[in-house]
Amino acid sequence: MDSQLIRDAFVYVQPLVETRRQHLMHNSTLGPDNALFAFRTLVDHTHRNVPSPNSDTAYTAFGYNLADGPLVIEFPEVESERYWVLPFYDAFTNVYASFGTRTKRGRPGPHLLVGPGYDGELPADVEVITSPTERGAMLGRFLVYGPDDLAAVHRLQDAMSVTPLSDWLAGKRGMTYTGEQPWPGRGAEVPDAKGDPASFWRMVDEMLPGTPIPERDREYFARFAPLGLTESGFTEPADPAVRDALYRGTLDGWKFLEGMAADQTQAEKLGVHFLHRNGWDWSAVGSDPDNTGVRDYGTDYLLRAWVNTLYYGMLPPEEALYPTSFGDDTGARLNGAEHAYTLTVDTADLPNRPDGFWSVTLYGTDGYMVDNPAKRFKVGSHDADLTPDSDGRITITVAHEQPADTKANWLPAPASEFYLMFRAYLPVSAVVAGTYPFPQVTRRH
Repeated sequence: MDSQLIRDAFVYVQPLVETRRQHLMHNSTLGPDNALFAFRTLVDHTHRNVPSPNSDTAYTAFGYNLADGPLVIEFPEVESERYWVLPFYDAFTNVYASFGTRTKRGRPGPHLLVGPGYDGELPADVEVITSPTERGAMLGRFLVYGPDDLAAVHRLQDAMSVTPLSDWLAGKRGMTYTGEQPWPGRGAEVPDAKGDPASFWRMVDEMLPGTPIPERDREYFARFAPLGLTESGFTEPADPAVRDALYRGTLDGWKFLEGMAADQTQAEKLGVHFLHRNGWDWSAVGSDPDNTGVRDYGTDYLLRAWVNTLYYGMLPPEEALYPTSFGDDTGARLNGAEHAYTLTVDTADLPNRPDGFWSVTLYGTDGYMVDNPAKRFKVGSHDADLTPDSDGRITITVAHEQPADTKANWLPAPASEFYLMFRAYLPVSAVVAGTYPFPQVTRRH
């Protein structure tokens, strides 16, 4: 059996499996499909669903399955100064619609989310959002200015709802879960798609019905039929040799993607284009220069799978970019057991537009925030207690121990290796182009 064919098939369907896996994790810990979940607190070290989460915004999200009909989504009235975005992802993780500050879409009132080919009832005065696939997700963010601002964000979350059309026509409103309500699905086991190839392909089989293969992909996708993979689903190959080769190739496929995620040079050699500046690296993938709120990976299946290995729910670069830094100005890996570091943000030349924001977040090598006594996981432009330098710039100290000469600008580091992510929401054009001079992470001692 052709190992490259197996690799190609794995890479193509990996986003479908990640979408299904995210749905199942959501169902196991948060709430059911087709129901809104509102995170009432900012994400911290206990959040383990999605790698590299932010602690700047309150997430409001739902996974959907439109097999039983459309959903009515009600949007809140958001004050003009608050950044917000509600992006919709199809099963392939393309962003096909987005509402919020950048696109200036999202009038208060009902919006109807329908699946591919829907030709049923359309209520009057309802904006239609058409998902290319029956399954998908919305992963919304509302900027939070600090703990005292959470109550205002809760009011925005409470003004949102997701309701099946039939219920909405009957005057009902969908329930919003906040983690406080028990429900029967909580605690259900999530299949191990990475360690168990049979579970991986079972998820593919669950996802393909209701997930039309795009016309541009059909000839490419048809090559996978000898593996049991067709547009109608997946059937385990009858030939044990083919089945064993497919399952071995699935495990190898995960190692391949995780190797790309761990070693950027390997990803670059395989065609993932990175931008580099002052020790920060980022990739402006799936651009949206026309400000339509859409990001489509096209036929770059490898890029799509690489992104989903690292950043499920990634936004278009014009919405947000996430440069990462793993090393200091000497080229050594960042390590809180050995050194402290500083980086200085030039407030006269910010990476974000005035209606956006910036922040620096610290993650352990596993991609999640690290617990610390101060419970401080990021430093950002909307932190009220930032202390500027005499020239107005902002110097951030990253260290395991709190330095004597700073408190508000301290980002606690673990006594081990870590990396930093510099978020720029609504980045200026120089960031998207790769020419913006992000501040060098400098070894302090």
